[in-house]
Amino acid sequence: MSNRIRIILIGFFVLVAAGCAHYPVNPELNTVNPNEGYRYDLVRQEHNPEKPFIILAFSGGGTRAAAFSFGLLQELNLISYTIDGQARPLLDDVEIISSVSGGSFTAAYYALFRDRFFEDFPGKMLYRNIEKDLILSLFNPYNWGRLAAPDFSRIDLAAEYYHKKIFQEQTFGDLLNRPRGSVPFLLLNATDISIAHRFEFTQDQFDLLCSDLNRVSIARGVAASSDFPVAFTPLTLNNYGIKNCGKLPDWIKKGLSDKQDNDRRKIDAKAAVSYREKHRSYCHLLDGGLSDNLGLRGPYNAITTTDAAWSLVTQENLGHIKQLMVIAVNAKTSKKHKWDETSKPPGIKDVLGVVTGGPMDDVSLDSVEMMREHFESMKQLSRTVNSCNKLLEDCPDSKPIPNPISNSFSFTELAFDYVKKPCIRRYLQLLPTSFNLDQTAIEALTIAAAQLLNQSEEFISGMKELDPGWTPRTVVFPQDLENKICNRQ
Repeated sequence: MSNRIRIILIGFFVLVAAGCAHYPVNPELNTVNPNEGYRYDLVRQEHNPEKPFIILAFSGGGTRAAAFSFGLLQELNLISYTIDGQARPLLDDVEIISSVSGGSFTAAYYALFRDRFFEDFPGKMLYRNIEKDLILSLFNPYNWGRLAAPDFSRIDLAAEYYHKKIFQEQTFGDLLNRPRGSVPFLLLNATDISIAHRFEFTQDQFDLLCSDLNRVSIARGVAASSDFPVAFTPLTLNNYGIKNCGKLPDWIKKGLSDKQDNDRRKIDAKAAVSYREKHRSYCHLLDGGLSDNLGLRGPYNAITTTDAAWSLVTQENLGHIKQLMVIAVNAKTSKKHKWDETSKPPGIKDVLGVVTGGPMDDVSLDSVEMMREHFESMKQLSRTVNSCNKLLEDCPDSKPIPNPISNSFSFTELAFDYVKKPCIRRYLQLLPTSFNLDQTAIEALTIAAAQLLNQSEEFISGMKELDPGWTPRTVVFPQDLENKICNRQ
């Protein structure tokens, strides 16, 4: 009888849980107010042109990406330059962190808890077995009914876990309440799978949905950004855009113009205006890596156009940015397979890995090449104007040509392919995409980030422009760690 009663009670609680289960609804916004909400202009102060404008981009890759990004932040905190006779940590000049998937955990935690980030983050995230915890939650009878509900899924369960265990129940409103200019602007990137387009957790994006981002938890943004296909289900947002809460940005109208010959702008404009279409009552998001696995698309758009809500082109024209530094953390792996050694075709797990990971790698490569080519073209234009003016010096009556490029640019990519020690490089390239890595892997990733930064010619060149007396430090792997890694192979 007792077993029968127990079964009945469990069934009762499962049914109750199923009836109550629903994803947290993002609140509606009645009227768009450009002076409210999580926007770049309300988070950061007007930039001081005497200091560098630094953008960081953190890629996807689970804990591997989170640890690699952590290593970069740790090193930027150690690197300093001289200004007004005083040493200033380079980390203090980070304006924007754009992140995807695993990198979003690092970016969000730093933006929320900057003062205790280096002490707390390893224990809160890097050394936590998140995979085990999430799997165990699936075996909790209380969650069975909730997961059976049509409006609650595995990604909502994961977001709850992140909300309570990692991000301490903070919202974007809490982040906005930090003293202005005290923390970087956080750009969490996901992918809207209905239109296969990048979706960012900023109020400017939520304006299109007529929704208030302030009351959305940071964990929801991170969960959407790291919502890996198959492992998780899409994360759902309510779209109130059909109620038309405000005027669309001017660039959208220009982008939709028949005279518009910029295909990228037209695609972005169509994606933006789609949220005001009557049939779009909901928005379903997956991993940001599906549309931008390096988190570079948003920064690239801001650097090259006036379309972005936080466009840097205007600031450059106003002379607010003299030196722009972009540093991308690319935790991409390079695994070798033995599929072609046999006639047996790869299994479903291997095929899913290629289908989901292959496009991400191609998008990442395109993003890196686009950023490098843009910076190089700017430098080339400046050099051409300077060369012409040099020739004009021999013509007494001629006037020098104004140089439109008065800024300096540097783009640094940190990637495992650039690690010089072969056995360490191979070890890093073979690390899995998971939320459970051992201490050796975490230590190797953080040291590799510091080493790669100090060996990067692009970064060294940018630092020399900033402070001619600066020199990179020599970063080496401790011998015991190197032996542990290399002896495994």
